[in-house]
Amino acid sequence: MSMRNIRLRLAYDGTAYAGWQRQPLAQGMTVQYQVEQALSALFREQIVVTGAGRTDSGVHALGQAANFYCHKPVPVEKIPQALNHKLPPDIRVLDAQEAPMAFHARYDAKSKTYRYLIQRQALANPFTYRYAWTMAEDLDVAAMRRGAGYLLGRHDFRHYAASGVSACHFVRTIREIRIEEPPQPPSLFPWEYVNRPLTVEVSADGFLYRMVRLITCRLVAVGLGKIPPEAIEDFLQGRQGPNIAMAPAQGLTLIKVEY
Repeated sequence: MSMRNIRLRLAYDGTAYAGWQRQPLAQGMTVQYQVEQALSALFREQIVVTGAGRTDSGVHALGQAANFYCHKPVPVEKIPQALNHKLPPDIRVLDAQEAPMAFHARYDAKSKTYRYLIQRQALANPFTYRYAWTMAEDLDVAAMRRGAGYLLGRHDFRHYAASGVSACHFVRTIREIRIEEPPQPPSLFPWEYVNRPLTVEVSADGFLYRMVRLITCRLVAVGLGKIPPEAIEDFLQGRQGPNIAMAPAQGLTLIKVEY
């Protein structure tokens, strides 16, 4: 049987997982481990999955991309349903397709988009607290947008990476940062309702360790008036800035990966 390369698109609720990347089980269950176990059972061979993004503990995904190699001739259109029968309900395979043998989910990605959700209310909604950062204070959205402008383009983002980063280089290109106040749609279920939502959406050719969460927390500091918009560039250039707590993981979702 000839080798095949299969590309997957997945969605998952990251609440129960220690991130995407496989690690010793004593350190926590991961999404990659669950997907590899399901694939290995389906194809009856040892499968290793490569993800486009290594989402952190508690971070979610609507459009994670991944690929794996296999031999068995399972029809590609049947893979999502077969895998979803073997996966826990908080991980879903949305679609699968045959890919060229040279395709690599991580290294071939041209752009990734993350979205951070903030709900501006005094009390956390018990149905949405796992997916948003709740804050009682109001935010100056116009100032946040001015601050975000300093990050657009190609820069060395080493000062927007958390300690422990394993990257060989720190240069990334941010193509777009959108800070939006989406209208609240009619809610069919209580977990859909987010009071006064604000989203920070970042598209780039790649991201460093916890980069979006560091961008978000510093933009929020601008919105709260704790630092001026120009301080965003000060952080970028490595000039001393205040110590600002990182945005919590649960508000972050990997939206899409483009090739």
